[in-house]
Amino acid sequence: MPQFAPDQCEFGDQAGYGIVDIGHWREHIQLVQLFWAQSPSIVIPNPDFGAILSGGPSNLRRGLDLHQTVHTLLRQFTGVPGVDYTDFRLDQETDFYSFMGYHAGEHAAIRQVLGIT
Repeated sequence: MPQFAPDQCEFGDQAGYGIVDIGHWREHIQLVQLFWAQSPSIVIPNPDFGAILSGGPSNLRRGLDLHQTVHTLLRQFTGVPGVDYTDFRLDQETDFYSFMGYHAGEHAAIRQVLGIT
């Protein structure tokens, strides 16, 4: 079941950031569990993505760097293409919306490949 709903917030919406972070993190947990359950098991890191947006400005860069690492692995195992998330500056409105759009598309494609409906 899809958990990531980036259209639930707007740039600067701290409460919305929390909603998006939680759903996004839950979806990553779901993806990790699907890979771990395969035989042979595929181990994908399961970092705390619960505060990428809502963790404040100091957490944005660290969150994007870590996120890029995990998405690189997801792309490798699913064949889903993606962009380099470390190029985005989430404290800039245009980059924020671009990131959310690319990210939502990538998650949708990953869910499709993995049969998550």
